[in-house]
Amino acid sequence: MKNKQKRQKPVFVDDGRTIADMDCEAITGYKSKEERKRHEELRSLNLSKKERRAIYFGVFKYFMPYFLCFLFVFVSLLVIMYFGMRG
Repeated sequence: MKNKQKRQKPVFVDDGRTIADMDCEAITGYKSKEERKRHEELRSLNLSKKERRAIYFGVFKYFMPYFLCFLFVFVSLLVIMYFGMRG
C-alpha cells in the first residue's frame, strides 16, 4: 500500500490591504459624513450618566400621553372589531 501524504493548507496571513471600498450606503450600520459629524458633536458634549438619564426621562414623560392615547385607541378598535365579528 502506498503512503498518502496529507496536503497542507497554506496558512492565510492578513496583510491589511483593502481590495474594494466597503463604505457604501446599502450596508446596515452605514453612517454618512453628516451623521458621523452630528454623532461626534453629541459626543463632544461630555454629558454624565445622570444628565443623559434626565434627558431620556424628560423625553419619556413628554411622549407618554401620546403613546397611551395611541394604545387606548388601538385596544378600543380591537375590542370593537372582536364584538363586531361575533354578532
